[in-house]
Amino acid sequence: MMQQDIMEELRTEAIDSAEDRLKNLQEVVQDFANGYIKSADALATVRLEAHSLKSVAASFEMKALKVMCHRFEDYFFNVKDMTPEISKDIQFYADRMAECLEGFVNGKEIDVSEVVRKLPNKAGFEVSDITVADIEVMLVMAPGTATKIVTRELMECGYRMVNVATTMDAFQLIPVMKPDAVIISRVMPELSGIDLACALKAMPVTKDLPVALLATDSGSLKNLPDSVPVLRKGANFADDVADVFVQLGIL
Repeated sequence: MMQQDIMEELRTEAIDSAEDRLKNLQEVVQDFANGYIKSADALATVRLEAHSLKSVAASFEMKALKVMCHRFEDYFFNVKDMTPEISKDIQFYADRMAECLEGFVNGKEIDVSEVVRKLPNKAGFEVSDITVADIEVMLVMAPGTATKIVTRELMECGYRMVNVATTMDAFQLIPVMKPDAVIISRVMPELSGIDLACALKAMPVTKDLPVALLATDSGSLKNLPDSVPVLRKGANFADDVADVFVQLGIL
């Protein structure tokens, strides 16, 4: 009985902490809108609260909220300045995260894959005036300049983008987020891109998921499943992606 009481107390503390983080996010948006705080300070507070919220969600396995926190951090990862438009997006994310928390409190399952498709697309990238298609692409690639370039090019093609920095994170997020396609860099720490591709094609829950491998060098492709096409970065990358997506049945 004592252990049960302790767990219930920890659960209550986690919920209270998550509520506080969400309240702080909403307050910083309002303070920025009212001119009480500067852009840099507002953005720093948002990043801190988002990271804290993600830690709380992970510590008590709030699955839907944890996924939403990842998407939220990914949204403003490349943002340099707070703007009124970004403030509105942050408020939208905060409202959706609050719904996920409420679902956890009430024991209600939430289909995160449906929620994430209604979220604002990644911010912080200068792209041309394009129409965003309802095609969500997960790019599994270590952070860096090359990742930013690939992300921008895919966004300029009109795809909704989500970045995942490690194959281990992708392994956990893919079955929940259910993206339309996954592009994996061949060279990755922990599990390689080929390892992750093999795992996805072996699991019943993801075996039909369209997967492509991004190979920027002439390294070995041994053990890559036949159903996983290879993309190579170059001048015709956007056209090659379109050809591969046609091959995979996405376009």
